[in-house]
Amino acid sequence: MSVFGHWIPAATLFLSLPAETPMPPRLMPNEVQRPAALRIPRGRQTFDAREALNGATATRRRCTEVPDAYWVPIPGGGACIRTYPAANRSGGGTMLVYLPGDVLLRGRGGVRLIAGSYARRSPADIRQEMTGWSRNGGVPAIFIARPGLYGSSGNHGARRRIDEVRLVDGALDRIKARYRVSRFILAGQSGGGHLVAALVNRRRDIAAAFIGSGLVSAVEVMRAYQARRRRDAGPVEDPNAVYDPIGHVGEIAGPGPDIFVLSDPGDRIVPFLSQRHYVERLRSAGRHPTHILLRGEGRSRHLLAEPMKAGAALYARGEDAAAISAALRAMAPLPSPPEEAQH
Repeated sequence: MSVFGHWIPAATLFLSLPAETPMPPRLMPNEVQRPAALRIPRGRQTFDAREALNGATATRRRCTEVPDAYWVPIPGGGACIRTYPAANRSGGGTMLVYLPGDVLLRGRGGVRLIAGSYARRSPADIRQEMTGWSRNGGVPAIFIARPGLYGSSGNHGARRRIDEVRLVDGALDRIKARYRVSRFILAGQSGGGHLVAALVNRRRDIAAAFIGSGLVSAVEVMRAYQARRRRDAGPVEDPNAVYDPIGHVGEIAGPGPDIFVLSDPGDRIVPFLSQRHYVERLRSAGRHPTHILLRGEGRSRHLLAEPMKAGAALYARGEDAAAISAALRAMAPLPSPPEEAQH
């Protein structure tokens, strides 16, 4: 789940924790991270919130001990990127790829902490999820753990920057070679949607991209939040440090992939207007995205991971945009269809 800043005049950045939530590990605004050597959880062992908060280090040699992981070098360093594959050989050269959202939260005054759900997940949970997705799509599926999360080394606190994009891009190259993939169907929720949009700008082997509540106009959202953050006096991320997918849509090569943008107009985490601006920019660049308006889960109306994965599976089975749109609207209908619905 991504928890990026939003327009609403709240004193928290991202999400507020329920009162009954146990005190999670946290970092104060000026407290430095203390990265440690990468852990290797297996089976039902759960992921470590402290590791996600502080970052994890790894070497190329350490990476060889991590199941289904790839050492990806980038300028100035590299990271061990862990994956969770579910093979279904009937799919030929197509593979479904899932990129998860952010788990870093910022509380009042800029206190940093990790979403409670993160430390309840395990490798076995992810593998089970990918197995079901692969079965639904009839092709292999894989979960790519973003840098600093779910068993990958790196720093989740430095997400949305070009290095994160390069690391995931490099992981896709290694996955492509290992599994002899000819085309990918990418799906990313929120912060994972930021990566999907970034990869669309860089790669020629993407058949389709599904972006759920995506942080696709990152600078727009961050600057708007920055203006509202002053009352809380906590630090904010520098908008100039992020990779902004909307600013690079002109780099999409050739006919490009089929792009599906899933949004809830009531999203309280990533503003709907920022997602609509991305769709409009794609259209101005001669692309033909499918914009599907749905109701997101929870009070934040932000989570669209399940319809997003369902849409990607339908695409893998050969359904067209109209059929996918109809199926997803039936799954997560808006309370009342907005007049501006476009598809």
